[in-house]
Amino acid sequence: MSNEEALFKIIELMRRLERDLAIFYMTMANGIHDNTISSIMRKIGLESATHSYLLTLVKSLMRECLPRNITDLETLSSMQGDIEESLTHVHELMDFVNSKSKVSEDLTGVVIEKLNEFEGFESKATRMYSFLIRSYLPITSTKTDLRRRATSKLIVKLLKGISDDEKEHQELLTLISELLRSEKA
Repeated sequence: MSNEEALFKIIELMRRLERDLAIFYMTMANGIHDNTISSIMRKIGLESATHSYLLTLVKSLMRECLPRNITDLETLSSMQGDIEESLTHVHELMDFVNSKSKVSEDLTGVVIEKLNEFEGFESKATRMYSFLIRSYLPITSTKTDLRRRATSKLIVKLLKGISDDEKEHQELLTLISELLRSEKA
């Protein structure tokens, strides 16, 4: 598999992960009775759905403007493995949540139990987007043709926006954790 094929595979996997996380967070939001926690989950879910759509755009733009050199095949392979593992894990969590929601159980306990895993997904996504941004930054400041430079700048802006959202998601999940701990005390 070429570097470009590996890159497109990773983008597609990230798109699917964001889509599945959106569904997952929205399902969780619907099953949580605490309005604040439910609203946070809904916000993260909506933004994850947007990320999935934006990654479709990014993939299309990348076909027009490949990064200069992605020589770190080991990193690409490792990222692909991490994303595939995350996808599998999200599906397992979705099955678990669906089984709980069928009995009309409040899902707050599930959130408490699985919060570290949610934070892990967001952290992996942030690392992935940072890697991609670094791959495109050199193009944004070179004297290449204007179209290529503009496309690479757009790719960087889209990925940076997603990455910033992922960092915010981590902060929001930490806030949920603090809320839940304070309610236990």
